[in-house]
Amino acid sequence: MHGRSRYQGPGYSSTFVSPTPSYRGMPGSNEMRGTDIIAEYLVKERVPYILGYAGHGAIGLLDGIYKHTDRIKHISPRIEQGAGFMADVYFRLTGQPLAVYASTGPGPMNLMISVANAFYDNSAFFVITGQVPTTQVNSGALQDDYRYNGDMSSIFTPVVKKSYRIRRVEELTTALPEAFQMMRTGRPGPVHFDMPYDLYIETAPVSTPEPAGGPPAGHRANGVSDYTIERALEILCKSKKPLILAGGGIRVSRAFDELRALAEQLEIPVYTSFMGKGAMPADHPLHLGVAGVWGEYPATEACRNADVILAIGARFNDLHTGSWIPGYVYSIPPTKLIQVDIDANEIGRNYPVEVGITADARQFLEQALRIARGKGLKLADGDAWRSDIRAWQADWRNFCDPYARSGEVPIEPRRMLADMNRVSPHDTIMVDDVGNCQVWSEQYWMPKVPGSHMTAGGFAAMGFGVYGVLGARLARPGSPCVTLCGDGGFSMCSHAVATAVEYDLPAVWVVQNNYAIGTIRDLQRAYLDGREIGTSFVNQKTGEFWNPDFARMAEAMGARGIRIDHPDQFADAYAEAIRSGVPTVLDVMVNRDTGIPVTGTWQMPPIPEVQPTFGQRKVR
Repeated sequence: MHGRSRYQGPGYSSTFVSPTPSYRGMPGSNEMRGTDIIAEYLVKERVPYILGYAGHGAIGLLDGIYKHTDRIKHISPRIEQGAGFMADVYFRLTGQPLAVYASTGPGPMNLMISVANAFYDNSAFFVITGQVPTTQVNSGALQDDYRYNGDMSSIFTPVVKKSYRIRRVEELTTALPEAFQMMRTGRPGPVHFDMPYDLYIETAPVSTPEPAGGPPAGHRANGVSDYTIERALEILCKSKKPLILAGGGIRVSRAFDELRALAEQLEIPVYTSFMGKGAMPADHPLHLGVAGVWGEYPATEACRNADVILAIGARFNDLHTGSWIPGYVYSIPPTKLIQVDIDANEIGRNYPVEVGITADARQFLEQALRIARGKGLKLADGDAWRSDIRAWQADWRNFCDPYARSGEVPIEPRRMLADMNRVSPHDTIMVDDVGNCQVWSEQYWMPKVPGSHMTAGGFAAMGFGVYGVLGARLARPGSPCVTLCGDGGFSMCSHAVATAVEYDLPAVWVVQNNYAIGTIRDLQRAYLDGREIGTSFVNQKTGEFWNPDFARMAEAMGARGIRIDHPDQFADAYAEAIRSGVPTVLDVMVNRDTGIPVTGTWQMPPIPEVQPTFGQRKVR
């Protein structure tokens, strides 16, 4: 029996007794430590990285990883949530869940932001957090979460697919395979182990379990009849103004090729939700862009006029739908909706459906493509519809092009995005942060390769891009990895640059510096008659707008930092940042008063909805 400390009541002074570890493979030993079971299982699952921030509640876990650093690389971001953002983006690009750990108390709470962000965006990683030893539960020991409302597991439960309360070493042998299978199947999502840290060192007479296997992320057999899919396709192809909506489910199931093939077979235009952005190359002739409050006008206008929409893996949230107010983005009905989703609970949640199909996106598209090709299905008469769409595309292009050539100072954001589209290599990975930067990217960033754009949707956590771009670099070491972030989000997580330098992860942070929490400031202007408070960064002594010198901050952390004041400076600096192979921060002074065009609407009840600034509501 290993040495243990036992709670002795108030005033007790404990002396740490070093346990005698029992390692698998030691002479005469047929027992395994909890930490060794976990480490060996991660190796069996081919998990290449474990990310986290060390604390006393994690050193037992790290001792097991220590023996496997040739197979599992350890990375320590400067805050726990950074580890989660990195793992989130890594999964979105690879479908492989990483391991993310924290100690006890504050560490798990810091991590929870990025866990929730992954959960609401159907991304996954394995979360393991420390807990007080089994002998000290409900003692009030250091960082014991014992008061009133449960423990850390109950706190994580709303933002993970499952939280496991591990209380015996033996439980790891069934919990680990189940957890990894659960992460990947259905709607992917993180799972959590609440692990008393004595169990890392305690032993049990067990062996490391084998992975459960199973289908890749988000990929499950459908069980949908050909008849149902054929009926849906016939409704679509017999309509006059059909559309295909590609949601985030296309990304989760990696159904990019299948989506493109079906759209080309049927000759039906495709638009996306923001989570689906990049499902097709931006320059594909059937691609219309993102629809929604800050969507691209051709997509939003097409939604307003469509008679049938086939929606695949989209949940119709408020930003995408114009807060469900008829005419701003959708009017369902009379527009008919065919909705496909792997989660039956999403079908018909916000709009009535003509046909509802519970299915994985990729399997549905494969089945639909087989049927469409076999029967020669395609849009019966689409000339007038295509003519309308070309006119909307021309209107939007004529509106945007002058801004793309702007020489104004401070810099016009659309000029900056136009230069990024022109200069970026085709395989550039873009990871948006949250704020106005995200919305500028939504309207004007043009992904060239499907699946190369990532953003934070349902939970919309600032810092996602600032740290997530490093997860992109782990997943795509041969591709340029860029984040478009605001000065607010970068300030929150600027230590990501130090992590990039420490682990040699070249990335580019393009900071849109407008001395503001811009999105919220703009909402105050739009909804509250310009009563701004708490949304601009101002030196309270001088009254001047103020931010740290982000370029010099980057240099102090060992990276490159460049301040850009004039639009003619940007393209060359951005191109050099990509070529350099050195972590680089571009501090770009953008016009803080440039409004982002509203093509739909958004409402924050009871305040009335904002009106479109380009295009107009369609009343049927």
